Amino acid sequence: MKSSLSTSIFKKQQWTRRLQNIRLISQATEDHLHDHYSHSKPILTFEDAGLRPPLAKAIYTAFPNVKTPTEIQSSLISNVLEGKDVILQDETGSGKSFGLILALLNKPRMVFTDDLSADRASDRPAITSLVLVPHRDLAFQMLHWIDSITQASDVNPPSLASIAQVLVREGRRHISEGLPLIRNEPPHILIATPASVVEVLEKDPNAFRLRELSTVVLDEVDYMIETLPLNHKPNKGHSHKMNQLRIHPGPARILLDQIYGDQSKLSAESRESLVDAPYHKPQLILSSATIRRQLKHYFFSEKQLLNRNVAKLRRSVMRLHGRDELVTDELAIRSMISHHVLVASEGGIVNLPSAVISEAKQLPPVEFDEANSRPMDTTSSPPFDSNAASRSIEFSMTPSPLNQDLLEAVAAVFALDVPSVALLVIPPSASVHRAVYDLREMGVDALGMDLLVQDRGRSYLLQADKAHKANPKLLVCTSSSIRGVDFPSLTHVFILGYEALIAKDNWTLTLDTYIHLCGRVGRFKKPGKVITVVDDKAVPWIEKVLHTLDITPVQLNTFGLL
Repeated sequence: MKSSLSTSIFKKQQWTRRLQNIRLISQATEDHLHDHYSHSKPILTFEDAGLRPPLAKAIYTAFPNVKTPTEIQSSLISNVLEGKDVILQDETGSGKSFGLILALLNKPRMVFTDDLSADRASDRPAITSLVLVPHRDLAFQMLHWIDSITQASDVNPPSLASIAQVLVREGRRHISEGLPLIRNEPPHILIATPASVVEVLEKDPNAFRLRELSTVVLDEVDYMIETLPLNHKPNKGHSHKMNQLRIHPGPARILLDQIYGDQSKLSAESRESLVDAPYHKPQLILSSATIRRQLKHYFFSEKQLLNRNVAKLRRSVMRLHGRDELVTDELAIRSMISHHVLVASEGGIVNLPSAVISEAKQLPPVEFDEANSRPMDTTSSPPFDSNAASRSIEFSMTPSPLNQDLLEAVAAVFALDVPSVALLVIPPSASVHRAVYDLREMGVDALGMDLLVQDRGRSYLLQADKAHKANPKLLVCTSSSIRGVDFPSLTHVFILGYEALIAKDNWTLTLDTYIHLCGRVGRFKKPGKVITVVDDKAVPWIEKVLHTLDITPVQLNTFGLL
């Protein structure tokens, strides 16, 4: 007992000394938060929300379209800078991810003193914030935002690597290149996929210290933390799925256990023996347009990572009633979006039978400009790529696994109606390269979406007024790689088949997938169209999705009814 008490006292002294040696690099940040932030002031600018004036100025310079913070950004930035845990739930396109990045950039940089002896003490920069995202494109979108703001911040801006780095699985590059960079120059913000962090820490447990993080963010949290609907009368199938989650928890759950493991212990049987040990708990921020009850149960009850003091920022949200029915507190899918379903077959292309004319929904009619029906501009074809060339030879000699009737319907609407840039979402199991090849054979300027390449998506990030009317482009991606990506100039989202919506045989996740895909358009209060193209067999399923979400499909005037 005496030994246990001594150990507890030692741990407490060790943590106390360590926490006392956390130092703020930016004293100006601390002073600004203390002197200028006030709940009584109306939030009209980013400065009012708590951002330092130099950072706000860099934002306005880097992104001229961003004039003031949105309502959700104002609340988010204020609560993050106060150090509160946050659950952020708002419609897609409300600026959640951008607001998160701005708040994290404003947080003071942390350094630790490795050795407490006066003659050998050395300051060691630490990663202040870890932002976990579900896929690489969202990570590089965030890095693009930070890079733009950093370059606009000063005549001689700091290196991007010191401010932010991305860690994603691209072959072994996260090990061969990402790990050495983190060791040599820990960034202020690390943006990563959960699997890449787990693999890096398995390779080198000392690459960075999870317990020293100031903030942990899970953006699109419901995509990374799989949960099952709450079932008070579990059946055999439900119990089997729950058991599988325990056996295979997934990298995001594993990381949370590593970061907040001591907190779980403090709420378990060993709480009494650990009660005197101080505990450093990083700020936890969860964000998504679709946060279900079962996910909240996981964080509040199952893991006890959140409590009643959490800041709940909710505006337009969806909630479940019973097992299948969904209703809205407010409008979860923006009214500026019109929803269309085309049924394609060898006999032609027709509207869904339940579709109404646009006037019935008081939406502007779909206007088709015959002048926009044009062949692809081959002068803008991508540079020669030997891999693409070999794929083209292979594709030309093999039949396509993709439904050509559906692709032809996409090509027809694209030629008639898309003024600048559109997005085609294909099933996760489908080949983006094959879809691009097939569409280009139909005369569509299609490109696989890649936010590292200027013409394949990067040039459209946060550029609301960017226009490419001379040669509209169709960016192709899978439903698993588009969450959170922000293309304000996007006017059309095409969904290729009902299979693009199916999520792990889970009806709720299928509905969430449709909601998130819709969120790629209608930004900055601009109208947008979501056009789902299906075959005859999928008609009942897509009608069920629309009915459950209380969406009335609108006819595309060029096509008749089924």
